[in-house]
Amino acid sequence: MRTKYLLIGGGLASSRAADQIRKRDEDGPITLVTDEPHPPYDRPPLSKEFLRRERTADELLYHSNEKLESEHVDLVLGARVESLDTARRMAQLQDGREIQFEKALLATGGRPRRLKLQGEDLPGVHYLRTLDDAEAIAKAAVTGARTAVIIGAGFIGLEAAASLTQMGLRVTVIEMAPQVWPNFADPIVSSFFEQYCANRGVTFRTNETAAVIAGTDRVASVRTKGGSEYPCDLVLVAVGIVPNVELAERAGIALRDGIAVDSHMQTSHEHVFAAGDVISYPDPVFGKYRRVEHWGHAEHSGQVAGMNMAGDAQQYDLLSYVWSDVFDLHLEFAGDETAHDRTILRGNPEGGSFTQLYLLKNRLTAYFSINGPRKEFLPLQRLIRREVDLGAKESALADPTQSIRSML
Repeated sequence: MRTKYLLIGGGLASSRAADQIRKRDEDGPITLVTDEPHPPYDRPPLSKEFLRRERTADELLYHSNEKLESEHVDLVLGARVESLDTARRMAQLQDGREIQFEKALLATGGRPRRLKLQGEDLPGVHYLRTLDDAEAIAKAAVTGARTAVIIGAGFIGLEAAASLTQMGLRVTVIEMAPQVWPNFADPIVSSFFEQYCANRGVTFRTNETAAVIAGTDRVASVRTKGGSEYPCDLVLVAVGIVPNVELAERAGIALRDGIAVDSHMQTSHEHVFAAGDVISYPDPVFGKYRRVEHWGHAEHSGQVAGMNMAGDAQQYDLLSYVWSDVFDLHLEFAGDETAHDRTILRGNPEGGSFTQLYLLKNRLTAYFSINGPRKEFLPLQRLIRREVDLGAKESALADPTQSIRSML
């Protein structure tokens, strides 16, 4: 098989790359290979609307089969690329088929991190990354599961906790850190969120580490290192993802906590690009290499990669952002929360709407907003990009009646 553009991975990054390629090259053959049995689909609803049976699988597809056919995108489903020969520009699938390409995109994403606990393979223990994963959890939740334990209090774990609670399950979240969102939020944000969810039925057990998933024929409980035991008939392990770099590594492509790319999404091989959760890229705002696992990043990096595969010279210029919905809370975050020396609280958590501002040397580096006013997000992002000195504006930053836009 021959193709001009080979897209490896069936997620958002590949889908957006295909869109941009087709806008610039009307006739060049595009082949998209994914090890899933489904065309590219939207992942954020898996832990929310899809899990709660509010959206169907067809409603998650980025494009219908008819649309992909009209755009002359050849889908190869349920297939894994086993090796990539960059010198010959040849990809070999697991079943032995070969695909000759001119340009290739590695958008291989990540896989759920496993804890390697006793009992982790028992029936009733789930991970959530794919449409089929979410379908299995949803089926369990509506056909008999009554009590769930979620290991991990990151975004996926908390979104699923809210959804399963709304579906009538009793949910306990076990987190080894002292707070929820241990790698993301400061104590003010996390304590507000934990209390909000607790008021709606979610039980949190922080400072506890899962040690054993117990059961005979299927899961029955989760035991912690401290000796506590939590009975359950459904377990979700949600402790992050591991980037799928193995294909790139076997091909001799440079790695750096992911597949290393430049600002054009080009790897160490000139004919191979990469995008999405799997890449380590030079952040244009913070001047350092980062690997992020956000929807907006996957979309933007896929677009830039697709443009450049088709002959452009676009550079990645996104300010990293993420959003989520948990119960009736809307969360918005942008920037780099790891780069700060103090925080300023804008608004009042007791009122249910506030924004935590992260500053480093009087410059805004990130914000985390819960039910905050949308009109403030763009000005806040501009403050981050422009590195505005806010040293004399602390009181105004803390006062939600003061305009953020005026500080520009």
